[in-house]
Amino acid sequence: MREFDIILANRMQKQVLSEIQSKILLALLVRGRASSIEILRTVGISGSTWNKEKLLLQNTGLIDVQTTRELTESGVVRKMEFRLTLKGRQIAQNLLAISSLIGDSSFAGTQQVDNLLELLVKA
Repeated sequence: MREFDIILANRMQKQVLSEIQSKILLALLVRGRASSIEILRTVGISGSTWNKEKLLLQNTGLIDVQTTRELTESGVVRKMEFRLTLKGRQIAQNLLAISSLIGDSSFAGTQQVDNLLELLVKA
């Protein structure tokens, strides 16, 4: 039984989202798609932090990247936009619901519940 507890604890440790990762997922849930610059500004992190977190979120299958090329006056520009995968959207919706419940213990305002439901349905 003790060995099972250790294995379970190790699995749980590997699957924990950091605060920054949670903020990134919620930002993408609200925005739908976002560029690296938009994520940096919204979440308030540095480029190096974003690069590290981006790789972790992509490797766990929570975000996807779409690369496009656009012809501008100065030449061809490559654009990268990030969005949630189905798995990432489900996790972000749960994060939103949990944080809403924690933030307002009474949950008396029906407007807050309506806003939360609208975000969940929209995503």
